[in-house]
Amino acid sequence: MKKIYTFVAVIITITMQAQISYNDLQDGTNGITSGYGSWGNNAVIQEAEIDDVTNDGIINFYHPDVAVTQLPAVFFISGWGRPAASYEKIFHFIASQGYSVVSIYNRNPGNIVESYQYSLNMMLTTAQTHYPNWIDTSKIGLMGHSYGAGSTIWLGKNVFGDTYNWGQNGRFIFMSAPWYSLLMTETELTNYPTNVKMLIEISNDDVRTDQYTWNTDERAIRAVYELINIPNSEKDLVRIYSDPTTYQYDSDNDGTTETYSYEADHYVSYTGTTNAAGYQPWDALDVYAINRLSHAMIDYVFEGNMAGKNVALGNGSAAQIDMNFLTDLEVTDTPIITRPESEFAYRCSNTWNDFSGGANTWYLQNACTDSNGDGIIDIIVLTTEEQEKETFKLYPIPASNYINIRFKSGIEQIKEIEIVDVTGKIVYKEREPSSYTIDTSKLVEGIYIVKIQTEKTVSKQTFIIK
Repeated sequence: MKKIYTFVAVIITITMQAQISYNDLQDGTNGITSGYGSWGNNAVIQEAEIDDVTNDGIINFYHPDVAVTQLPAVFFISGWGRPAASYEKIFHFIASQGYSVVSIYNRNPGNIVESYQYSLNMMLTTAQTHYPNWIDTSKIGLMGHSYGAGSTIWLGKNVFGDTYNWGQNGRFIFMSAPWYSLLMTETELTNYPTNVKMLIEISNDDVRTDQYTWNTDERAIRAVYELINIPNSEKDLVRIYSDPTTYQYDSDNDGTTETYSYEADHYVSYTGTTNAAGYQPWDALDVYAINRLSHAMIDYVFEGNMAGKNVALGNGSAAQIDMNFLTDLEVTDTPIITRPESEFAYRCSNTWNDFSGGANTWYLQNACTDSNGDGIIDIIVLTTEEQEKETFKLYPIPASNYINIRFKSGIEQIKEIEIVDVTGKIVYKEREPSSYTIDTSKLVEGIYIVKIQTEKTVSKQTFIIK
């Protein structure tokens, strides 16, 4: 009788887990009912947790409730000390779309050399030993939050590289509030495996406070973004903004509701149900910023759907930035960092040492130098090959009273020209200009982005005024 009772309890647990949906949103909204970000049609099964003692970690596996078959898979590397339960709503969401999801949790993430290798080992054993019949290694996505997001770059170098060649039919990286990307050199980034798609999401209010100090210098993130061998058309850097709209939620189940707003902090992808340690409830910000864009990325990379690219990697398309009633996303291929180093807990100039022996594991300090101390990363000089790919050239650089535009393929008709400062404010705009010389004499010193739209292209470049 005892055996029968135990069996029934397991079935009940699985059934309850399969019922996770937007009904569980803690802000009272209904989530997204159709299109990217809407819940899939599959019930989800979570297999028994695997305690991987050898690799000092834990593996959790989720899959749709279908007959056993190899499916494209997403590996999610958790944040520092954040077990699978911290993100399980995201896992269920992806699995409901018909894909396998693997959660990789490290017990000792501070031992960087070992923990990165252990994450790789757990990914390999999951695909090759534990669930080979569920995982199609030709279509692989890497997702992560915080420490885990940073590790996806090193992991991608290995699993997408020649050694394992995972993802030959589809591969992507999706990073949320990334920590340092360690153990990577500039050369390795500039020789990164081809055909990788990448989306990095940073939260605008992921800043240092006296109590919570998880945030990473955005210059370190930009350095990786600019150096990695992925064309701009296949990568985007997205900034998530807080929204002042408020809602009521009883975070500690004491019968009293608290007032929350949609805060773009370090935990947008985190699905904690209480306010302990500053975690926000699971709300519409998670749905529109994380679920919607990850769903679109998966559809583009695994299924070849270009509508998915327009949402996940839309280069600022209306479909990409639209957050419904929340503040729109900001998307750029030329991220400009204006915050001072003091606002970040983990700084670009820091040397991050492995706990095991003090060895430096952050190799890119020189790639994000702020030589004049203005809080803005130095402009990375384009290689000859990159310069040849540019559609137009600006001169003189630095500019002063004017700047000229020269197209590489000869003169084209400009439909619109726009200049934006580091705050995102449009400081100059002209439709169908008659001249290819722009008066910049009234602009203050600093870094600007010029956006030029022609009948054939929309191109951006950064320039400096001194």
